[in-house]
Amino acid sequence: MAQRIRGHLSFANVTSLMALVFAMGGTSYSLTLPKNSVGSKQIRKNAVTGAKVKARTLRASDFARGQLPVGPSGAPGAPGAAGLTGPAGPAGAQGAQGAQGVPGVVGAVTVQRTDFALLDNATAGESVLCPAGARAIGGGSSVDAITANDIHLTVSRPDRTGVTPDDGETFDGWRVSYRNVAGGANPTIVHAFAICAED
Repeated sequence: MAQRIRGHLSFANVTSLMALVFAMGGTSYSLTLPKNSVGSKQIRKNAVTGAKVKARTLRASDFARGQLPVGPSGAPGAPGAAGLTGPAGPAGAQGAQGAQGVPGVVGAVTVQRTDFALLDNATAGESVLCPAGARAIGGGSSVDAITANDIHLTVSRPDRTGVTPDDGETFDGWRVSYRNVAGGANPTIVHAFAICAED
């Protein structure tokens, strides 16, 4: 008998019978879905609306690019602190040599002379200045007691109105100085010269 009943069972017959039993008995049936069993394929198109989305749960990354409105630009921020100085770069390659300049013209050359006394056991010096509008291009000196070996030249250099000029500066005179050792030559006269050229 049981075999005869099983031979007439089908999915449609069982489903119809269960529906009839639920309808007659007034019993409700709850369906429990396994966790993480509903995906995008199980959700119908346009089934999720704004009313079904929890407020303030969406982020900017949930929207396509260009969908969210862009607000106005903010005010510029305060300038940041200056960064540290970077290390010095390597030296560049030497540039090509420039063209030769036009030769300068030297004006009239004159010699200016100043004499001063050199006493025994004393040191003396003097500056010879060029005339206005001229500058010194050289200088020198001499003494009358040329045979004395105890008179020593201590200074012979360009001069700029009593100040020693630095590299690259022009000068307007020449300064010399001598030392006469005690017990040697008698007092003598020193002749200082400046070679001057007009600008």
